[in-house]
Amino acid sequence: MARLGHADRNTLSDEFQERFQTIERSNGYIPNSYMILAHRPPILKAFMDLSKAVIRDEGTLDRGFRFLVAYISSSTAGCQFCQAHNIQSAARWGIGEDRLNAIWDYEESDLFDQGEKAAFDLARAASIVPNAATDEIFGRLKQHYSTAQIVEIVAVISLFGWLNRFNDTLHTELDQHTLDWAATFGLSDKTPWDPSHHVAVEPAA
Repeated sequence: MARLGHADRNTLSDEFQERFQTIERSNGYIPNSYMILAHRPPILKAFMDLSKAVIRDEGTLDRGFRFLVAYISSSTAGCQFCQAHNIQSAARWGIGEDRLNAIWDYEESDLFDQGEKAAFDLARAASIVPNAATDEIFGRLKQHYSTAQIVEIVAVISLFGWLNRFNDTLHTELDQHTLDWAATFGLSDKTPWDPSHHVAVEPAA
């Protein structure tokens, strides 16, 4: 159950209302993390600007692929909230169910090329403590990606490192839209995903 409540959306400026409408059209929902951040509008604005530049805008890499990188990073860090959002977003941005189902064993899968596997290896290595990114991984990355693309990959990992800590610490509640998608996809049957800290608990009768 969430440790903090939501800010009142109606108290936010028109700039936020317009941004929320754009996100709702894209996602079908507003992430509850945004509504907690809204208690501090300057932080919410800064985060939304960064998120837009890193993963919501067109970038140097396919958006679905960026969300797969985010999923590997969040899964490695153990953030149940972000895992669900990221794999759902990867599906929304065109990653087929065969690749979604293969992502947990990407090392052995023929559905991912060597460049993708190098990016996933970096996402995994950079998301543990102490950071395990190696020169060998970067050597493989440089065979497949430009400097700008590598910056984008590392930015995705870093963005979700911030979100992993925010949402896990606060037990941010998952929206019903994402819970329904995860149930249909069978996320908890296919992986150790456990959203129990991110689901509202009904008060005892």
